[in-house]
Amino acid sequence: MSDDEQVKKALETLHSFVLELGGDEKLWDKIRRCPGVLKELAYYHDTGDLWGGFTPEGITIFDAVAWQVDHFKAYMDREENNRWHRERLFLESLEALADISEGDAAVLAKIKGEGGESGTDRENP
Repeated sequence: MSDDEQVKKALETLHSFVLELGGDEKLWDKIRRCPGVLKELAYYHDTGDLWGGFTPEGITIFDAVAWQVDHFKAYMDREENNRWHRERLFLESLEALADISEGDAAVLAKIKGEGGESGTDRENP
């Protein structure tokens, strides 16, 4: 199998994985455009663990997941927790990393907690 065929097969596998986790074509396109996020996805697919080697603007997948978990807690406070699960938190975190790598300052500011954004329904001290 040629290198091009191996890459194509790997991308097909990751595409299917994103869809299995509950992602959609829009998210897949965003992930594919960002090599660092694609590597995070591949690592998770292969190991079940987070890699953490891609750090746009100093933000890691661990930071993004922590931010998503904070939002998850806010949804639990509102009794909307049935729509959130581990895979969804991971996909949302990948999307946040992709957004940051594309220069989305608003997402970066939210993760950094700027402007009062904490992910909870409480004000920051």
